Amino acid sequence: MQHEILEPCNVFEQNGEVMQAGWAKSPVFIYNKQQSKSGRHSERDCYFINNGEVSLYLSVENLGLEFAVKIAVADLKRGGVISDYVVKKVSLINNNLPESGNNGELIYTDKRLQLQLTNTTDGRFIKCDFIDFGGLKNLYCNINLKKISGESLNELAPFERNRKYFYLKRFVPKFVASGVIKVGGMEYTLNENTARAYFDWTRFSKPRKHNYQRLSSDCIINGKRFSLCLANRVGDNRYGNENSFFVDGKIEKLSQINVKSTNGRFDRPYYFKAGYSALDITFRPFTVKGEAMSAVMDKTTVVFGMLYGSIKRVNYDKPIILDNSQAHLIFSEF
Repeated sequence: MQHEILEPCNVFEQNGEVMQAGWAKSPVFIYNKQQSKSGRHSERDCYFINNGEVSLYLSVENLGLEFAVKIAVADLKRGGVISDYVVKKVSLINNNLPESGNNGELIYTDKRLQLQLTNTTDGRFIKCDFIDFGGLKNLYCNINLKKISGESLNELAPFERNRKYFYLKRFVPKFVASGVIKVGGMEYTLNENTARAYFDWTRFSKPRKHNYQRLSSDCIINGKRFSLCLANRVGDNRYGNENSFFVDGKIEKLSQINVKSTNGRFDRPYYFKAGYSALDITFRPFTVKGEAMSAVMDKTTVVFGMLYGSIKRVNYDKPIILDNSQAHLIFSEF
């Protein structure tokens, strides 16, 4: 059973516990970490920008005792990925991420990296200078993300045994991108008509580490924008999950997904199935010289590839055929 939340509600009760559980099509969960009594909170803001030629993965993570920036640039036409990351101990540094999606800013600077993330009412602004990116080339990004209409996945899960611990997720595939990405001598131009972006926002507090994986896609199929989020997560799974897809900004929830791989090898296909042929998807990684086209950044790995198969839903006349749709798998420990 999945419980849909329709009205705004606080994440935390007066005693600091999380009693509500479920998912929503809009950001109904009012998050104020000052009301929590679990102690250490972790924050992650993740962006994925794609125009069919290039993909940019950017994750900023404040994990209590660590602050990390992880960036990967994948050339989808020529093949190849360059990635790099910064991990800092932050016991004496304040790098809180913006709590509001409509305002707030993060500025991070060290000897190699200058990063600016600005939230506005209409979207996001990303600017980045990364010296010796991947130990090879300099990276420069100057990108505007404009928010467009559409629904989002919003999910709240407490920990069943101790409801002071929680997991709060927003998956927002409703941005278009403009700007430029430069890596060494390569320059990629982003245009609002062809470049899309999703925003993955996570706030959590938990008593132990977890392994997390998510299959995502954000592309155009038959003239309509299609976005996918199939994930496992932490917390109480009884009332909701992250499994969903979007067509032209409308969300469709999915239930349990069965995942199979070949001994967890990144260079082999992954298989996703649900129901009586309701979902039957194969993810095949791009390979370069026999190796999966992937980026390894500390405790996060991003694998780039293609989807094959289909999704069937009662309220669609025909199944959604995903053959040759660009996608990526994210593996993370946190």
